[in-house]
Amino acid sequence: MTPEEYIKREQEIQEAIKAYPEERNISVAYRMWKKVRGEDAIQLNTGDKSVEAAKQVLKEAAKKPCTQAGCDGEMTLESICGGCVEGKAGFKSKWTCSKCLFRELSKKDYLECLRELSLTS
Repeated sequence: MTPEEYIKREQEIQEAIKAYPEERNISVAYRMWKKVRGEDAIQLNTGDKSVEAAKQVLKEAAKKPCTQAGCDGEMTLESICGGCVEGKAGFKSKWTCSKCLFRELSKKDYLECLRELSLTS
């Protein structure tokens, strides 16, 4: 599985959750969502090394040097939940420095940011 395929699958899962909010089991919602589209839901195998490799590529892509003047820390891309203050203000992702805690907020979806980063890394 490539990083792009992994991101696509995660985006599909998010769409399935939105389409079937009453379904508590995410796997069931995903299978129903794929079935409606006439597609097969491919279940991931925990032993699949390509899945872990894709996750590792994305994890490394989601890091950058801190942009705050005078800080030599590392920023990590994070998702913002819709219920927190930042989410209620319309932000969907953020870069947070692990050293100085400086944040860069974005209205761009977390998975879309990851997709862009995986294409440039």
